[in-house]
Amino acid sequence: MVVLNIKENSSAQKQTHMVMWSKALSLALFFMTMLIFLPLIHHFGVALQPTIKHAVDGRVTIQPTDFSQRQTLALEGDWSFFWQQLLEPEQVRDAVEQSSLIKGSGGWQSAKHGLGHDAIGFATYYLDVTVEENSSNLAVYIPQIESAYRLYIDSEFMASGGVVTDTQASAKPEYHTGIVKIPDGLKTFSITLQVSNYHSSWGGLWAPLILGDSDSLYIIKRDKVALSMFILGALLISIIHSLIQFYLRPADNIPLVFACLCLLLFLREFTVEHMNFALSAFAGGFVLITKLNFLSFYAGIPTALYFFDLCYPRVFHRKFCLVIYSVCVVFAAFILLFPTRYFGISANLFQVIALLVMLYMLQRLWVAVRIKQRGAGVMMFGSLIAFAFAVNDMLNMSGTITTGRFFSLGVIGFIMCQSFVTISRFDNLINKNAALTDKLKERNADLELMSSLLETKVEQRTRQLKLANKELNALANNDPLTNTLNRHGLQQHIQGAFERHRRSQEPFSIVLIDYDHFKEINDTYGHDVGDIVLLTGADLIKMGIREQDKLARWGGEEFLILLPDTNLEGALAIANKLKDAISAKPIGQPIGVSVSVTGGVAQAIDNDTFETLFKRADDALYKGKQGGRNRIFG
Repeated sequence: MVVLNIKENSSAQKQTHMVMWSKALSLALFFMTMLIFLPLIHHFGVALQPTIKHAVDGRVTIQPTDFSQRQTLALEGDWSFFWQQLLEPEQVRDAVEQSSLIKGSGGWQSAKHGLGHDAIGFATYYLDVTVEENSSNLAVYIPQIESAYRLYIDSEFMASGGVVTDTQASAKPEYHTGIVKIPDGLKTFSITLQVSNYHSSWGGLWAPLILGDSDSLYIIKRDKVALSMFILGALLISIIHSLIQFYLRPADNIPLVFACLCLLLFLREFTVEHMNFALSAFAGGFVLITKLNFLSFYAGIPTALYFFDLCYPRVFHRKFCLVIYSVCVVFAAFILLFPTRYFGISANLFQVIALLVMLYMLQRLWVAVRIKQRGAGVMMFGSLIAFAFAVNDMLNMSGTITTGRFFSLGVIGFIMCQSFVTISRFDNLINKNAALTDKLKERNADLELMSSLLETKVEQRTRQLKLANKELNALANNDPLTNTLNRHGLQQHIQGAFERHRRSQEPFSIVLIDYDHFKEINDTYGHDVGDIVLLTGADLIKMGIREQDKLARWGGEEFLILLPDTNLEGALAIANKLKDAISAKPIGQPIGVSVSVTGGVAQAIDNDTFETLFKRADDALYKGKQGGRNRIFG
């Protein structure tokens, strides 16, 4: 025993050290991988953001120092603005004194302008630009504009998206971002932007035009597309990986729900400004992009909540989750059924709901962490990353901040955390299996050492236990006279037949057989002959039924036969065959007692119980007795 304890302590210490090193290495690699996101966040959240240049009274002067930090300028500030007027560049110059001023971002219905315009309408933006130093290779980046525009540099038409018009009937919306080259050598030029909106809840310039070096603008666009492709690739891999997990373990719905969540984010990524070119080519591209953008958001929140509910069902409130699911279904139906111009009605309200749901999920995850649910800590860390980026997107959408949309990048961080949890679970299982294997090896060695002393006693005890178990099982489930099942032994087979019937509508029947005038046989020939009659009859029944059929002595001279996968017609045929076999020759040689049996047959129906099924078989048996015996009724 001393040797055994020393071995166990040594193995436990070794296993503890292995687990500690494994966890430390996993955490180190995980956080090193997470650090990769910091340069990405800085690059796309800070480095690629243009310098803000404020226009004053519809004019802006570009100085050489403006490009000292970055090669791009966001043309914010006060633009000249002509509401309900679509003016050509020549007309603008003559009417500029009658113009009002509007900010170069936020849309013309934004409260920060103080103009009180409705989102539906048309207008002309105008800005005079002066470049103090001769500059070549300048260009203007045109962001996503709601919902149609025409752009002029001086009097030259440069770009358009959709059909700009002063009537709704002829309007055509389109998302069309692009980069427009400014002719070289211009020290002063004007930007005239005609915009009309009849299909969106936000009209005009939502994001500012960006002036800068043409090559820099193309590099920014390339980098943003590259980031989206990276996100799309990561999401696609996660979808495939989760679907493979669900295929291998279809009883576990967590991988399927996570695949659906990643699919929604995958589709949503195509709606961002620099990726919507992939959907613009389809008919109704504007409507498709807008609806997909809102629908993926409205469906993503309940899908995420359902995912966490499946992961930690002990801490989430079922009724609250059902209420959120119902609310989100209403919002999603609104997006599918109503025109895009009304979507703004739901956006602000749903953002509040989404924020509340995210706070609820974080609070519930914190509860899971406190009660030490496996993987809850890492899952909460990943959720904090994803939710922080989600809040960033909401604030960016409302115009509060201008950092860009990064929620999908936050989801990549969440996916990494979830992968860490999954790998940790596998690692834990592997460690447990290894520990059990080592312990089993040690125990086997000890058993081999003691086997010479204990082998005989173990074998003796084993034989005794097997015999006792066999006898107990026989007493509990078998009839000792006929060596068939008793009532208790048949019950579990009857229950299984009912379960298969309810699940797959598999038919089954029972046959109740009773010996005719059995009391007279006992009185005339004695109980020993009666026992022979029962035993011989049971043997004949066993030979006449299938392997999957079950025979039980139900009591006295009654036998019950369970016929799985057999309808009433088949059961009647089997019962008649058994009746004929029993009465075909005298039983109990050499006395030669002629016997006959009467049977009742019943097939299980929907909403049946064993009591109702048995009563039909018993009633059929009674009819057979009343009808003269030696017959089968069903």
